[in-house]
Amino acid sequence: MNWLENTAQSWYDAGYVNLRRRYSGGLSLLANYTYAKNLSDAPDFRSPMFEAAIPQNNQDLRSEKGPSCDIRHRFALSAVYDVHSFPHWKWSRASTRNWQLSTIYQAQSGFPFTISVFGDTANTGAVLGENSVRTNYSGQPVFGPGTRNAQQWFNPLAFSAPAPYTFGNTGRNTVYGPGQQTLDFALARTFAVTETARFQLRFEAFNALNKVNLGTPNRFVNTAQFGTITESSTPGRQIQLSARFSF
Repeated sequence: MNWLENTAQSWYDAGYVNLRRRYSGGLSLLANYTYAKNLSDAPDFRSPMFEAAIPQNNQDLRSEKGPSCDIRHRFALSAVYDVHSFPHWKWSRASTRNWQLSTIYQAQSGFPFTISVFGDTANTGAVLGENSVRTNYSGQPVFGPGTRNAQQWFNPLAFSAPAPYTFGNTGRNTVYGPGQQTLDFALARTFAVTETARFQLRFEAFNALNKVNLGTPNRFVNTAQFGTITESSTPGRQIQLSARFSF
C-alpha cells in the first residue's frame, strides 16, 4: 500500500551576476555566476544522489527538511571568436580566413547526499531498494586531514549505524560531494562552395583538460566501501572530427 500526501514543501533562493559581450571585434562572450540555496522536506525531490523516495520516519516529517538539489556555487563561461585572417599575402589570406574558435567552461560546487544505512534496520517495512534509515552522528569532524579524496572523501568515524529498530539522527543531505569542472572547445573552418552552399570542417574536444570529476561517495555506513569514491561523474576527454555541408 502506498500513501501519497501533498504536504511537502521546497524553498529556493538565489542571486546571480551575468556578463555579456555582444559580437564585437570578432568576439562574443557570456559569463554567469549563481549563488543559490535549495531546501526541501520531501525525499527524492530533484536529487541526483540516489536518495530514498520515502522519509525515514513518517511521524517526524520535520526532520526531513534539508538541502535538495543544492548547487551552492555555479559558474559558466561561453565564448565565440572569429579568428582574424592575415590578408598581407594571398597564401596567408587563403589559409587563415573563416576560422572560428568557441569554448564553454563550467564549474560548480558539489551535490549534497545523505549518509545512510543499507537495509531496513529500523524494521519499518521499507520497500526493496529504498534505504531511508539514516546514521547517527558521532561528533567527530566530518572533514579532517586526509579527506576530500577518492580514498576517503569524509571521515567515516563521524558516523555510526543506529541500534536495530531505531532511527538515526544525521540530517538529510548534510554532506556535500565533490565539485565539477569541464572545458569544451571547438575549432571550425567554413568554405563557401556557392553563394548559398557552405562546407564546414569541425574539430571538437569535450572535457578537453581531461579533468577527473569524482562521483558520489559511497554513503552506506554498513558497507566496506563507505566513504570512498569508485566512479567519476563525467567521462574523460573525448575528441571528434566532423564535416557538414549546408545548402
